[in-house]
Amino acid sequence: MTFDSNPSDLTQPLSVGNVVNGGFRLYRSNLKPYLKVSAIGTLWALIPVLVIIPVVLFYVTTQRYYNLLGLIVPAWLLLVAYCSAQYMANSAAIARLAFGELINQPETIKAAYRYTSARKWSFLGMGALLSLLYFGVALGMYLIAAILIVIMFASIGGAEFLRSPASAAVINPGLAIFAGLVILAIILMFIVVFTWFSVRFCVAELPLSVEREATATKTIGRSWELTQKSVWRIFIILLVTFLVTLPIQFLVQVVATMAQGAIAAFYPQESSIFLALTYAFTYLLGLATGIIVMPLWQTIKAVIYYDLRSRREGLGLQLRDPEPLT
Repeated sequence: MTFDSNPSDLTQPLSVGNVVNGGFRLYRSNLKPYLKVSAIGTLWALIPVLVIIPVVLFYVTTQRYYNLLGLIVPAWLLLVAYCSAQYMANSAAIARLAFGELINQPETIKAAYRYTSARKWSFLGMGALLSLLYFGVALGMYLIAAILIVIMFASIGGAEFLRSPASAAVINPGLAIFAGLVILAIILMFIVVFTWFSVRFCVAELPLSVEREATATKTIGRSWELTQKSVWRIFIILLVTFLVTLPIQFLVQVVATMAQGAIAAFYPQESSIFLALTYAFTYLLGLATGIIVMPLWQTIKAVIYYDLRSRREGLGLQLRDPEPLT
């Protein structure tokens, strides 16, 4: 695997265009190995679904042995956790491979995956911590929004406003405009805050993928540190990447619509068979799309991480551990 770019082009901090272009070139020049790793990771994510389907069908048809659910459900949740960790390890391996190309220390797929697989539980822990963090942010914003809505509701008469149509007819236009602006401000606040937080943690798996001392908690802090002064620049990079992938999403929607029409030619749309086949095809199509798109996002994030470290720490970067991996 080689990155078809002049190494001298990477000795200076990169512009937004260079980051996007570098990520796409890296993805294109290593498409086959990246897709292979992505496919393996996707298969890991598919295993819990394939396991739960016969279990559900069994209980639907027999409607017996419910006492076994006390064993089946915990076992399935453990399987979900393990497969999720394996999926994240494969995803991180692509980022590690891409970063190795950028610093002219390419690795084999086996070596990269061996490193990330050894840290799969740390990746899972990182994902759990980020989920809790986002939940806390969402909860805090929800409480703020609720307080603002209560204040707004009280300002236009509270419950009396709802009980009296006449009061609604004579409502102050200024209050109506104020209420609309508050709702709009709440929506914009949610968008801006979640965008800001998402960007701050967009490279959270990269330190855990390439830095020996990183842990599930340290890698989150590392992402926060590296993105400190580049939030909106990174946002533009991610936005451009998303816009470039829109044609793929459009094509997927077209194929899904055509498939739905083909299934409807054989089964009524209100039938359970139609719903099952449509859901199954849409799900499998989504997995296939993920196999293609996931490596692109990982290479883009690898270039962002490379650029952030170059800006903050210079080019004295190291990928491989000084000791052999076990």
